Amino acid sequence: MSLSHLLKFVYNNGTDDVIRRGKKIHAIGFVEFLEHDDLLGSVVFRVKDDNYSTFYKVYVQKYKDPRAMTLRCTCPYNIGDICRHETAALLQLQDLVDKNMLGDRIMRYDQKHTVIKMKAIELKTIRLLSAPDAGEKADGILRKGKATIISAKDERIEAKFDIEGEIYPVVIQRNQERNFDTSCKCTEPNHPLCIHKTALFLQIVNSYGAHYFDTIRNFDKEKNKLLGIYGYSMDEPDWDKKFEFTYKDGKPFLRVLDPTVKRVTAPVVEVSAYKKQEIKEPEVEEVKETGPNVHRLGVVFAEAPKKYPGFSIELVSGEFDEEEMVFVGKVEKLDLVKYVPTSGMKTEDISLLNAVRKIQHSEIDKYLSRNSPFSGIWENIIQSADEGLPAETTSLIDEYLYPKLVKLFEENAEHTAFMILPAGKTFTTANLKKVGAGVDGMRPSLQVIQGSKNVEIIPKALVREWDIEFSANEWSPSLVALFNNTLYNWNSFEDYQSISAFLPAKKQKASKTAWPDYLQMNVLPFARTYKVDFEKSFLSNLFEGKPELRLLLQEKSDYLVFVPVFIYQGYDVKYSDKETIIIADGGLIKMIRRDMEKEQEFLRNLNSLHSNFIKTDNSFNLVLKGADVLKNNWFFLFMDSMRESDVPVIGFDVLKNFRFNTAKPQTKIYISSDVDWFDAKVNVVFGDQQVSIEEIKRAITNKQQFVQLNDGTLGILPDEWLKKYSLLFRVGEGKLDKLRLSKFHLSVIDELYNGIDESEVMIRLEEKYERLRSFNRIKEVDPPVLLANILRPYQVAGYHWLNYLNEVGWGGILADDMGLGKTIQALSSLQLYKDQKTTMSAMVVCPTTLMFNWENEIKKFTPNLTYLIHHGGDRIRDKKIFEQHDVVITTYGTLRSDIKFMLENEFDYIVLDESQAIKNPQSKVTKAACLINAKNRLCMSGTPLQNNTFDIYAQMNFLNPGMLGSVEFFRNEFATPIDKFGEPEQKDHLRKILFPFILRRTKEQVAKDLPAKTETILFCEMEKEQRAIYDAYRNDYRNKILGVISEQGIQKSQLTILQGLMKLRQICDSPAIMNEPEPYPNVSVKLEELAREISENIGNHKALVFSQFLGMLALIREKLTELGVRYEYFDGSTSAVDREKAIQSFQKNDEVRVFLISLKAGGVGLNLTAADYVYIVDPWWNPAVEQQAIDRTHRIGQTKNIFAYRMICKDTIEDKILQLQDKKRLLARDLVADDSGFVKSLSREDVEYLFS
Repeated sequence: MSLSHLLKFVYNNGTDDVIRRGKKIHAIGFVEFLEHDDLLGSVVFRVKDDNYSTFYKVYVQKYKDPRAMTLRCTCPYNIGDICRHETAALLQLQDLVDKNMLGDRIMRYDQKHTVIKMKAIELKTIRLLSAPDAGEKADGILRKGKATIISAKDERIEAKFDIEGEIYPVVIQRNQERNFDTSCKCTEPNHPLCIHKTALFLQIVNSYGAHYFDTIRNFDKEKNKLLGIYGYSMDEPDWDKKFEFTYKDGKPFLRVLDPTVKRVTAPVVEVSAYKKQEIKEPEVEEVKETGPNVHRLGVVFAEAPKKYPGFSIELVSGEFDEEEMVFVGKVEKLDLVKYVPTSGMKTEDISLLNAVRKIQHSEIDKYLSRNSPFSGIWENIIQSADEGLPAETTSLIDEYLYPKLVKLFEENAEHTAFMILPAGKTFTTANLKKVGAGVDGMRPSLQVIQGSKNVEIIPKALVREWDIEFSANEWSPSLVALFNNTLYNWNSFEDYQSISAFLPAKKQKASKTAWPDYLQMNVLPFARTYKVDFEKSFLSNLFEGKPELRLLLQEKSDYLVFVPVFIYQGYDVKYSDKETIIIADGGLIKMIRRDMEKEQEFLRNLNSLHSNFIKTDNSFNLVLKGADVLKNNWFFLFMDSMRESDVPVIGFDVLKNFRFNTAKPQTKIYISSDVDWFDAKVNVVFGDQQVSIEEIKRAITNKQQFVQLNDGTLGILPDEWLKKYSLLFRVGEGKLDKLRLSKFHLSVIDELYNGIDESEVMIRLEEKYERLRSFNRIKEVDPPVLLANILRPYQVAGYHWLNYLNEVGWGGILADDMGLGKTIQALSSLQLYKDQKTTMSAMVVCPTTLMFNWENEIKKFTPNLTYLIHHGGDRIRDKKIFEQHDVVITTYGTLRSDIKFMLENEFDYIVLDESQAIKNPQSKVTKAACLINAKNRLCMSGTPLQNNTFDIYAQMNFLNPGMLGSVEFFRNEFATPIDKFGEPEQKDHLRKILFPFILRRTKEQVAKDLPAKTETILFCEMEKEQRAIYDAYRNDYRNKILGVISEQGIQKSQLTILQGLMKLRQICDSPAIMNEPEPYPNVSVKLEELAREISENIGNHKALVFSQFLGMLALIREKLTELGVRYEYFDGSTSAVDREKAIQSFQKNDEVRVFLISLKAGGVGLNLTAADYVYIVDPWWNPAVEQQAIDRTHRIGQTKNIFAYRMICKDTIEDKILQLQDKKRLLARDLVADDSGFVKSLSREDVEYLFS
């Protein structure tokens, strides 16, 4: 009936204030559960203080063991044994234990005392805490007859039910926490409320209401508790002149009126719970109150045989001779209930005063009241008056006193006088007898003697070298014994508990007929730990034993416990057993000497089987985490080792999480092919247990290395099995014994084929798939004639790969680095298709800025392919016009807008350039692309994966629908494990699936096939707003310039021409950079395209960005900052020191990816070899100046191939200057060095052309 050891720890070690505040912290929810280790019994809580917004961590170690439990809080409190945060944490821990949230254990309830946590009678809580049918049965009991109420007062009801002649007493009372302590004599182990308690609750709530206990509350008891803090009670006269009570929220609060009244440590309690009858106190010599001249305190053990535990402890004071350790003259007894002045006392005496106060009757009563709320009830209801105290009550008293007595002896034996007052003597100085205080603990032992009719069992105490019969105890108590005029405590509380059963009569006797059972039930359990001396006549045999070895498996939470079992003659050895085992042989005994060497050898061998074994305290047990059990097939190796050692492994039948099947999986897989899929018939068995595909898929998905079998055991999937087959089960669809794989999963079949085990896997493929197995045998086809001498070796390989995809009907991603010529490889494949089929209908979808690059590439490399640009407001939606052209070039935006029209067409090819544009599977453009009817599909992207793994899904789903499963499957199976957890297994699986469908070459891989420098024009198409501003300025300047030329001639018009050219070039960059009274908006196709190139295409490469306009460089800086791209910058105004710092940062810091440079400032003296991409934002009049900028990176020491891009706005002044340069080759020479030189070379026709 006592409280749990967690709550005992709180009440026994916390002060009233600490307990009150700890309960407050717990009640308002300031305790957060952080960690739990079931094996080590450790818990960590995070606790917020009740006064400050400060958090502390509370560590509870070995909370399951009341003897070994330790607490540690990170707060600075160090006054008492426990702080308020630790109190709150233990209260929370008790809640978790009560709710069975810290381990898989079966709750068992003792109806003699259960706590029901509810503030008022709640029917919902009663139903929750009772058996499902308890309410119905309780109603039945109440219909036959209500309970007889014996007493109802002080928030406590005593009642009894008479059911078919049997009396069931029931008690319900409110406790300090305002919950309900309940008690009944029935045995209902599974629920806190039995049917009798349930019936009484229902009777109360039906008759008096849910708050009935509030109406029978007696405040006198609570008032006396408050007065007891100051050593007073309501029975004393004139108490109301020194105190008064106020009431708040229905509770009494005490106010002290007399300032001379002082608080005492121990309050007076009305009733002594452990008194069986009133004992007439012996007369005590009257003493005066302790005065300030007291020198020392002494301890008196007053013997009281009729009152458990047989003594009380008092303090006396007097003149003390420290050398002789005796009091000189008379001593005075202190009244510990009243306030005792401590001024002038020595520190050790103050500590002694506090220690003895804690073991006064009132404190013991308080402990009993907290830990056994019904101790007094059961004496009156169940037990007769002459039976003595219940064993549980005496055990609680011993439990409370023992640690305090040990501490009292250890701290005071050397400098404090200890005395005893024999039973029946008055408390006078003459009757006090000086004794010693032994700091050495007693150890129990027994002596067994053969009598003529009985067997005598004599209890003994081992003190130092003495072996004393306990009958030599010089006084009646046994918790503290008196030998040779010295008081001794027991060595441990467990020692006292073990010997206490043999102590009451000092000498136990057992008849010879009862002796064998008494020996087995009482003596031998004692003998496992303690010394027992048997007469020789009891010894039947003595021999050297050989242990029978077994290994028992147990589980604790996520740990598997290995328990070595050593059996001698049917006797299981425990860790604490002595080297010599005593076994009963009828009424005799056999003594077996354990083979310690054999036991230790087995323990060493077992421990050597795994490096991560954890050894537990005070046991043979070894513990291993569940993950370590399954890793690297260890469990099978362990079982093989046990079989070789002929050691049975037992305990599988009671395991839950670790109930492994010891058989290895036997696998048979038969794979065949159909038109568009593969069929795999799978048979996996563990011994005689077959497992379904669905179970294996579930285990692999949940990252478990075991599957549930029909017999309740768990089949282990070894690491090599998972490595071989997990990808097959991940991508295949099926439930019973068949898997179906898409034709796109040939790489999975190919992997099985390469590592084929004829005993497990049989593969029968159609000739088509057999031919496609190896990617090393792609058929080589000669490139189209026009491209034969143009394609570089790696581009020829890409052309072969694209042709291979066309043959087998697969879609793929050409993912070469930017600048490696993906466009020409795609065009060569389209040209081959046209040559073979004579007709072709292909569509290229690309960003707006790349349309004209495709146009130029077609003109340059495959001129016999006709093309149509389907874009702009004047585009014609006519199926016949599409059929008249080999290639239709359009944009992603146009595709989305014209999807209904596009679906009317059937294409031989669809090519998505910069295919990362469809990375979002939910976007409209992605859905539109997937709807296009096309025989062959191709994606092109230098960065198919930009941000995360999920980027690849939509592209692959467009190319090969269904290949990667549903969106949810891909996210759970690949994207989340790879991106969030970096799991290499999933990454490897995805790589294997995608391998045949992605061709990627980096610049470094094909460097030998590349020219040192590659220059490309990047055409950009203005949006409407920018184009409108451009056209307005162009028209204005054209009229103005042509008018000036007509009036003054071209030579005198150069300044006006130059101004016009400059304005138009600025608008090509961005209208915002023009110096106009009213600023224009920043609408810039170049800025957007440059941002896309840097963020999407160049990857981790470095780039130089040149512009002659500082305003444009400023806009680029803002854009890069917005994108989070680190860069360096300098222009003509940058100092030499800052310029050098910027250069060194760009060259050496891998995080700096872009260098912005003014075209004029980036001239002589720069060496920027870290870059391999160059962007000329606004082309110079003279290509030689641009070439000088490109050469900043293409210098001696450069080991990379350089890609340079000139950004040209289509159908603008830039485009026309470019064409004019091609027309007048001389302009491409060094003859034209600056702006004026360029303008001077222009004729009227040239000016008209530029401004047209």
